[in-house]
Amino acid sequence: MNPDVEGRAYPSTTLVVEAERVGRFASAVGQRPPGVPPTFLTCAEFAVFGTIISDPDLALDFGRVVHGDQEYVWHRPLEVGETLVVAPRIAAIRERAGNGFLTIELEITSPDGEPVATTRATMVERAP
Repeated sequence: MNPDVEGRAYPSTTLVVEAERVGRFASAVGQRPPGVPPTFLTCAEFAVFGTIISDPDLALDFGRVVHGDQEYVWHRPLEVGETLVVAPRIAAIRERAGNGFLTIELEITSPDGEPVATTRATMVERAP
């Protein structure tokens, strides 16, 4: 993995908090309505991870990757029907004992820029 891409920002995308999608997600994680499960923002992560992990400059060997950590920082709850703006970036790249640690951060806002949440996912690229 190439540490020189630390800090790289990727194109923003939008995520609509659709009632049907929330319902399916809530069912999968065992939450009953009302409300949006806090981990629903995993959907935002999956919407942008493909672009990041396939970045040739990053040179990530995804076949050796395991999920290392997950963090959510909430500024307010999600609302069904709202549109969110998802801005991804590589927050950190570290190496320890031959293993690479990639932290991807998403700043999630309303379309007018109101902070909604920040997510951080750390992936571990295991040593060969």
